[in-house]
Amino acid sequence: MKISSIQPIKLETMQSLEDKKTSAGFKDVLEQALAEVNNLQNSADSTAIAFASGHPNIDIHDVMIGMEKAQLALQLTIEVRNKLVEAYQEIMRMQL
Repeated sequence: MKISSIQPIKLETMQSLEDKKTSAGFKDVLEQALAEVNNLQNSADSTAIAFASGHPNIDIHDVMIGMEKAQLALQLTIEVRNKLVEAYQEIMRMQL
């Protein structure tokens, strides 16, 4: 790899990155992530119900994959929540 092939980041690109950071706040990102976890849970539930009802186009592996995705997303959400609570508690223990 030639060093001359590396291009510096243009000022316009940096400005657009900063705009994207400020446009999506923490609250918005958190709401979007929770909505996605909820959608995965609902999708897994509806797929399992359709399979149990005998829907001909639903295979057992689709049900299991959907349920595993929903479970992993929920576990990740719980771990993120735990880390946020730990960080909050650490901040509250700080003395001024």
